[in-house]
Amino acid sequence: MDKEAAILDGALALLEAHGPAGLTTRAVCEAAGIKAPTLYHYFGDKDGLERAVIRRGLADFMRLKQQTKPLADPLEQLRDGWDVALEFALKRPALYALVSQHARTEPELLADAYALMQSRVQRLVDMGRLQGPVDHAARGIWAASQGALSLLFLGTSRKDVEAVSDLLFNAVIDRLSKAHP
Repeated sequence: MDKEAAILDGALALLEAHGPAGLTTRAVCEAAGIKAPTLYHYFGDKDGLERAVIRRGLADFMRLKQQTKPLADPLEQLRDGWDVALEFALKRPALYALVSQHARTEPELLADAYALMQSRVQRLVDMGRLQGPVDHAARGIWAASQGALSLLFLGTSRKDVEAVSDLLFNAVIDRLSKAHP
């Protein structure tokens, strides 16, 4: 394993064990068995390290999103993608928190995930299964998903997050499935 990968592995382990606050350059150097100049050589500074951790985490996430079961029903495919996002955030809450923190100022971090979801919504709109402009429908679905995931920051139990997630998905899809004046 190369040094850069070892540093990222150590950083991800620290992140999940101690949250974003535990992701210090000193702790990462200790975890990876390196000195600070080596970390700075690969990542520049702590912010560069965080960005690399986020890129790696989002790459893992997108692999999961793109590997969803091949489903004939595009609505099931949309739901499967929703569930993959929920499960990823539940299993890796510290990474999700770090991504969310950075996405506030760098929304492009989530562009690939949003584009994949939007393409699935586009297909449903094209089929007449969802109503309204694609952008409106996609933003509604995205916002509902993010709302469910935001419960993680409140310490809500997994069971309750899953229940609210199910409620929000069904409510938004029900609303978008019907023509409204």
